Amino acid sequence: MTLIRQDLTFDVTAALPAVTVRPAMISATIVADPEALPERPVVILAVPGGTYHRRYWDLQPPGRDGYSKAAYLAERGIVFIATDYFGGGDSSRPVDGDFIGLEVQADVAHEVYRQVSDRISDGTLTDGIPVLPGAVFAGIGQSLGGFITMIQQGKYADYPGIGIFGASPFVISGIRENPDWDAMSGGERRDWLLKANARQSGLAELPMYHGAPRAGFRHIFHVPDVPDDLVKYDEDECHTLIPRMSGIDGMTPGLAKPFADRISQPVFLAFGATDVSADPHHEPAGYPASCDITLVDRKSVV
Repeated sequence: MTLIRQDLTFDVTAALPAVTVRPAMISATIVADPEALPERPVVILAVPGGTYHRRYWDLQPPGRDGYSKAAYLAERGIVFIATDYFGGGDSSRPVDGDFIGLEVQADVAHEVYRQVSDRISDGTLTDGIPVLPGAVFAGIGQSLGGFITMIQQGKYADYPGIGIFGASPFVISGIRENPDWDAMSGGERRDWLLKANARQSGLAELPMYHGAPRAGFRHIFHVPDVPDDLVKYDEDECHTLIPRMSGIDGMTPGLAKPFADRISQPVFLAFGATDVSADPHHEPAGYPASCDITLVDRKSVV
Protein backbone atom coordinates (compact mmCIF):
# COMPACT_ATOMS: atom_id res chain seq x y z
CA MET A 1 0.00 0.00 0.00
CA THR A 2 1.34 3.43 -0.97
CA LEU A 3 -1.27 5.68 0.57
CA ILE A 4 -0.65 9.38 -0.01
CA ARG A 5 -2.19 12.35 1.77
CA GLN A 6 -1.61 15.77 0.31
CA ASP A 7 -3.20 19.13 1.09
CA LEU A 8 -4.39 21.13 -1.90
CA THR A 9 -5.54 24.71 -2.44
CA PHE A 10 -7.95 26.02 -5.04
CA ASP A 11 -8.51 29.65 -6.01
CA VAL A 12 -12.31 29.99 -6.16
CA THR A 13 -12.48 33.76 -6.60
CA ALA A 14 -14.15 33.38 -9.99
CA ALA A 15 -17.13 31.62 -8.37
CA LEU A 16 -17.96 34.49 -6.01
CA PRO A 17 -20.08 37.61 -6.52
CA ALA A 18 -18.02 40.40 -8.09
CA VAL A 19 -18.29 42.67 -5.02
CA THR A 20 -16.56 40.23 -2.65
CA VAL A 21 -13.02 40.36 -1.29
CA ARG A 22 -10.35 38.73 -3.43
CA PRO A 23 -8.63 36.33 -3.61
CA ALA A 24 -10.65 33.48 -2.11
CA MET A 25 -9.26 30.02 -1.49
CA ILE A 26 -10.65 26.58 -0.65
CA SER A 27 -8.50 23.98 1.09
CA ALA A 28 -8.75 20.27 0.37
CA THR A 29 -6.93 17.02 1.10
CA ILE A 30 -6.45 14.21 -1.37
CA VAL A 31 -6.12 10.65 -0.04
CA ALA A 32 -5.25 8.00 -2.61
CA ASP A 33 -3.21 4.88 -3.26
CA PRO A 34 -1.62 5.17 -6.74
CA GLU A 35 -0.85 1.44 -6.80
CA ALA A 36 -4.51 0.54 -6.24
CA LEU A 37 -5.98 2.69 -9.02
CA PRO A 38 -8.01 0.80 -11.62
CA GLU A 39 -8.10 1.77 -15.30
CA ARG A 40 -11.13 4.02 -14.74
CA PRO A 41 -10.91 5.15 -11.11
CA VAL A 42 -13.69 6.88 -9.24
CA VAL A 43 -12.80 10.32 -7.91
CA ILE A 44 -14.97 11.42 -4.97
CA LEU A 45 -15.26 15.03 -3.86
CA ALA A 46 -16.65 15.22 -0.32
CA VAL A 47 -17.99 18.19 1.65
CA PRO A 48 -18.40 17.91 5.45
CA GLY A 49 -21.22 19.07 7.68
CA GLY A 50 -21.57 22.43 9.40
CA THR A 51 -18.85 23.23 11.98
CA TYR A 52 -16.77 20.34 10.63
CA HIS A 53 -13.30 20.59 9.12
CA ARG A 54 -12.59 18.45 6.06
CA ARG A 55 -10.76 16.09 8.46
CA TYR A 56 -14.26 14.72 9.19
CA TRP A 57 -13.69 12.43 6.21
CA ASP A 58 -10.19 11.34 7.26
CA LEU A 59 -10.42 10.78 11.01
CA GLN A 60 -7.18 9.67 12.67
CA PRO A 61 -7.84 9.68 16.43
CA PRO A 62 -4.78 8.77 18.54
CA GLY A 63 -4.56 5.11 19.50
CA ARG A 64 -7.37 4.04 17.18
CA ASP A 65 -7.48 2.63 13.66
CA GLY A 66 -10.14 2.26 11.01
CA TYR A 67 -11.93 5.61 11.44
CA SER A 68 -10.99 7.19 8.11
CA LYS A 69 -13.54 6.90 5.31
CA ALA A 70 -11.03 8.49 2.95
CA ALA A 71 -8.34 5.89 3.69
CA TYR A 72 -10.83 3.00 3.52
CA LEU A 73 -11.92 3.99 0.03
CA ALA A 74 -8.40 4.92 -1.15
CA GLU A 75 -7.18 1.44 -0.28
CA ARG A 76 -9.87 0.15 -2.63
CA GLY A 77 -8.76 2.23 -5.59
CA ILE A 78 -10.84 5.39 -5.12
CA VAL A 79 -9.30 8.86 -5.24
CA PHE A 80 -10.85 10.69 -2.29
CA ILE A 81 -10.76 14.49 -2.12
CA ALA A 82 -12.07 16.01 1.10
CA THR A 83 -12.82 19.72 0.77
CA ASP A 84 -13.68 22.41 3.27
CA TYR A 85 -16.82 24.42 2.65
CA PHE A 86 -16.23 28.12 2.00
CA GLY A 87 -15.59 29.99 5.23
CA GLY A 88 -14.75 26.84 7.18
CA GLY A 89 -11.64 24.84 7.95
CA ASP A 90 -8.46 26.33 6.44
CA SER A 91 -10.30 28.15 3.67
CA SER A 92 -10.80 31.87 3.20
CA ARG A 93 -13.11 33.64 5.62
CA PRO A 94 -14.17 37.05 4.24
CA VAL A 95 -14.73 39.81 6.79
CA ASP A 96 -18.25 40.35 5.50
CA GLY A 97 -19.46 36.79 5.06
CA ASP A 98 -23.21 37.23 4.89
CA PHE A 99 -23.20 36.63 1.13
CA ILE A 100 -22.15 33.02 1.80
CA GLY A 101 -25.47 31.26 1.57
CA LEU A 102 -25.86 27.71 0.32
CA GLU A 103 -26.06 28.67 -3.34
CA VAL A 104 -22.72 30.49 -3.09
CA GLN A 105 -21.32 27.41 -1.34
CA ALA A 106 -22.55 25.31 -4.26
CA ASP A 107 -21.00 27.71 -6.78
CA VAL A 108 -17.68 27.37 -4.97
CA ALA A 109 -17.98 23.56 -4.86
CA HIS A 110 -18.63 23.58 -8.61
CA GLU A 111 -15.47 25.63 -9.19
CA VAL A 112 -13.45 23.17 -7.11
CA TYR A 113 -14.90 20.28 -9.12
CA ARG A 114 -14.05 22.04 -12.38
CA GLN A 115 -10.43 22.56 -11.35
CA VAL A 116 -10.05 19.03 -9.98
CA SER A 117 -11.46 17.59 -13.20
CA ASP A 118 -9.03 19.59 -15.32
CA ARG A 119 -6.04 18.68 -13.18
CA ILE A 120 -6.98 15.01 -13.00
CA SER A 121 -7.11 14.95 -16.79
CA ASP A 122 -3.67 16.48 -17.30
CA GLY A 123 -1.90 14.95 -14.28
CA THR A 124 -1.26 18.23 -12.42
CA LEU A 125 -3.44 17.62 -9.36
CA THR A 126 -0.60 16.45 -7.11
CA ASP A 127 2.61 14.42 -7.18
CA GLY A 128 2.02 10.70 -7.28
CA ILE A 129 -1.30 10.81 -9.12
CA PRO A 130 -0.88 10.09 -12.83
CA VAL A 131 -3.02 11.34 -15.68
CA LEU A 132 -6.46 9.77 -15.25
CA PRO A 133 -8.32 10.51 -18.51
CA GLY A 134 -11.00 7.90 -17.80
CA ALA A 135 -11.80 9.02 -14.24
CA VAL A 136 -15.44 8.94 -13.12
CA PHE A 137 -16.48 11.61 -10.63
CA ALA A 138 -18.96 11.48 -7.77
CA GLY A 139 -19.95 14.10 -5.20
CA ILE A 140 -20.97 13.37 -1.62
CA GLY A 141 -21.94 15.60 1.28
CA GLN A 142 -22.88 15.23 4.92
CA SER A 143 -25.50 17.50 6.51
CA LEU A 144 -24.53 21.04 5.40
CA GLY A 145 -22.29 19.40 2.81
CA GLY A 146 -25.28 17.39 1.67
CA PHE A 147 -27.19 20.58 0.95
CA ILE A 148 -24.19 22.02 -0.87
CA THR A 149 -23.85 18.90 -3.03
CA MET A 150 -27.61 18.83 -3.63
CA ILE A 151 -27.70 22.43 -4.85
CA GLN A 152 -24.47 22.03 -6.85
CA GLN A 153 -25.89 19.01 -8.68
CA GLY A 154 -29.25 20.64 -9.32
CA LYS A 155 -27.60 23.77 -10.69
CA TYR A 156 -24.67 22.30 -12.63
CA ALA A 157 -25.21 18.51 -12.99
CA ASP A 158 -21.48 18.03 -12.36
CA TYR A 159 -21.61 14.36 -11.37
CA PRO A 160 -23.03 11.18 -12.92
CA GLY A 161 -24.20 10.34 -9.39
CA ILE A 162 -24.21 11.86 -5.90
CA GLY A 163 -24.52 10.81 -2.27
CA ILE A 164 -26.55 12.90 0.20
CA PHE A 165 -26.13 11.99 3.85
CA GLY A 166 -28.22 13.58 6.60
CA ALA A 167 -29.77 16.36 4.53
CA SER A 168 -33.30 16.82 3.26
CA PRO A 169 -34.94 19.07 0.65
CA PHE A 170 -38.02 19.08 2.89
CA VAL A 171 -38.44 20.48 6.40
CA ILE A 172 -35.67 19.13 8.63
CA SER A 173 -36.55 17.75 12.04
CA GLY A 174 -34.90 18.81 15.28
CA ILE A 175 -35.48 22.57 15.01
CA ARG A 176 -36.36 23.76 18.52
CA GLU A 177 -39.21 26.01 17.44
CA ASN A 178 -41.46 25.60 14.43
CA PRO A 179 -43.55 28.58 13.33
CA ASP A 180 -46.17 28.46 10.60
CA TRP A 181 -43.69 27.95 7.77
CA ASP A 182 -46.42 27.94 5.12
CA ALA A 183 -47.38 31.49 6.03
CA MET A 184 -43.83 32.75 5.44
CA SER A 185 -41.89 33.61 2.31
CA GLY A 186 -38.38 32.24 1.87
CA GLY A 187 -36.85 35.49 3.10
CA GLU A 188 -39.13 35.57 6.13
CA ARG A 189 -38.16 32.01 7.01
CA ARG A 190 -34.45 32.89 6.91
CA ASP A 191 -34.98 36.03 9.02
CA TRP A 192 -36.98 34.12 11.61
CA LEU A 193 -34.34 31.41 11.89
CA LEU A 194 -31.53 33.95 12.19
CA LYS A 195 -33.25 35.65 15.13
CA ALA A 196 -34.37 32.38 16.73
CA ASN A 197 -30.86 30.90 16.62
CA ALA A 198 -29.40 34.00 18.25
CA ARG A 199 -32.06 33.98 20.95
CA GLN A 200 -31.60 30.28 21.67
CA SER A 201 -27.86 30.85 21.99
CA GLY A 202 -28.40 33.71 24.44
CA LEU A 203 -27.01 36.26 21.99
CA ALA A 204 -28.32 39.53 20.66
CA GLU A 205 -27.06 38.55 17.22
CA LEU A 206 -25.71 35.31 15.78
CA PRO A 207 -22.00 35.85 14.96
CA MET A 208 -21.13 36.01 11.28
CA TYR A 209 -18.97 32.93 11.77
CA HIS A 210 -19.76 30.67 14.69
CA GLY A 211 -19.00 27.19 15.93
CA ALA A 212 -20.78 24.57 17.98
CA PRO A 213 -18.48 23.59 20.90
CA ARG A 214 -18.96 19.89 21.46
CA ALA A 215 -19.32 20.29 25.22
CA GLY A 216 -22.59 22.13 24.64
CA PHE A 217 -23.74 20.29 21.53
CA ARG A 218 -22.51 16.76 22.18
CA HIS A 219 -26.04 15.36 21.98
CA ILE A 220 -26.39 16.70 18.44
CA PHE A 221 -23.12 15.40 17.03
CA HIS A 222 -22.59 12.17 18.98
CA VAL A 223 -24.72 9.27 20.19
CA PRO A 224 -24.51 8.71 23.98
CA ASP A 225 -21.95 5.87 23.97
CA VAL A 226 -19.21 7.68 22.02
CA PRO A 227 -16.07 7.63 24.24
CA ASP A 228 -14.81 10.88 25.71
CA ASP A 229 -11.48 10.68 23.86
CA LEU A 230 -13.27 10.66 20.52
CA VAL A 231 -15.40 13.66 21.46
CA LYS A 232 -12.21 15.47 22.50
CA TYR A 233 -10.58 14.56 19.18
CA ASP A 234 -13.63 15.94 17.40
CA GLU A 235 -13.40 19.21 19.33
CA ASP A 236 -9.64 19.58 18.92
CA GLU A 237 -9.18 18.46 15.32
CA CYS A 238 -12.51 18.62 13.50
CA HIS A 239 -14.43 21.58 14.93
CA THR A 240 -14.45 24.70 12.76
CA LEU A 241 -16.58 27.76 12.10
CA ILE A 242 -19.54 28.09 9.77
CA PRO A 243 -20.82 31.24 7.97
CA ARG A 244 -24.10 32.06 9.67
CA MET A 245 -26.12 32.37 6.46
CA SER A 246 -24.93 28.96 5.25
CA GLY A 247 -26.22 27.43 8.48
CA ILE A 248 -29.48 29.36 8.32
CA ASP A 249 -30.04 28.28 4.71
CA GLY A 250 -29.53 24.67 5.76
CA MET A 251 -32.37 25.01 8.28
CA THR A 252 -34.71 26.95 5.98
CA PRO A 253 -37.56 24.65 4.88
CA GLY A 254 -37.72 24.13 1.15
CA LEU A 255 -34.73 26.30 0.23
CA ALA A 256 -32.90 23.47 -1.54
CA LYS A 257 -36.03 21.84 -2.99
CA PRO A 258 -36.01 23.61 -6.39
CA PHE A 259 -32.48 22.34 -6.95
CA ALA A 260 -33.27 18.80 -5.80
CA ASP A 261 -36.20 18.80 -8.23
CA ARG A 262 -33.79 19.20 -11.17
CA ILE A 263 -31.46 16.31 -10.34
CA SER A 264 -31.89 13.63 -12.98
CA GLN A 265 -28.83 11.52 -12.10
CA PRO A 266 -28.73 8.67 -9.54
CA VAL A 267 -28.95 9.72 -5.90
CA PHE A 268 -27.80 7.71 -2.88
CA LEU A 269 -29.54 8.82 0.34
CA ALA A 270 -28.41 7.79 3.82
CA PHE A 271 -29.84 8.62 7.25
CA GLY A 272 -28.68 7.55 10.69
CA ALA A 273 -30.65 6.28 13.65
CA THR A 274 -30.85 9.91 14.78
CA ASP A 275 -31.04 12.34 11.88
CA VAL A 276 -32.70 15.39 10.32
CA SER A 277 -35.49 13.59 8.47
CA ALA A 278 -38.77 12.97 10.23
CA ASP A 279 -39.58 10.28 7.63
CA PRO A 280 -36.54 8.98 5.71
CA HIS A 281 -38.74 6.79 3.51
CA HIS A 282 -40.39 9.93 2.18
CA GLU A 283 -37.06 11.46 1.15
CA PRO A 284 -36.88 9.91 -2.36
CA ALA A 285 -39.93 12.03 -3.25
CA GLY A 286 -37.65 15.05 -2.98
CA TYR A 287 -35.86 14.02 -6.18
CA PRO A 288 -38.70 13.51 -8.70
CA ALA A 289 -36.45 13.71 -11.78
CA SER A 290 -33.80 11.25 -10.59
CA CYS A 291 -33.50 8.10 -12.67
CA ASP A 292 -32.33 5.97 -9.72
CA ILE A 293 -32.63 6.45 -5.96
CA THR A 294 -31.10 4.28 -3.25
CA LEU A 295 -32.08 4.81 0.40
CA VAL A 296 -30.28 3.55 3.49
CA ASP A 297 -32.22 4.25 6.68
CA ARG A 298 -30.66 3.19 9.98
CA LYS A 299 -33.88 4.04 11.84
CA SER A 300 -35.42 0.96 10.25
CA VAL A 301 -32.79 -1.48 11.50
CA VAL A 302 -32.06 -0.40 15.09
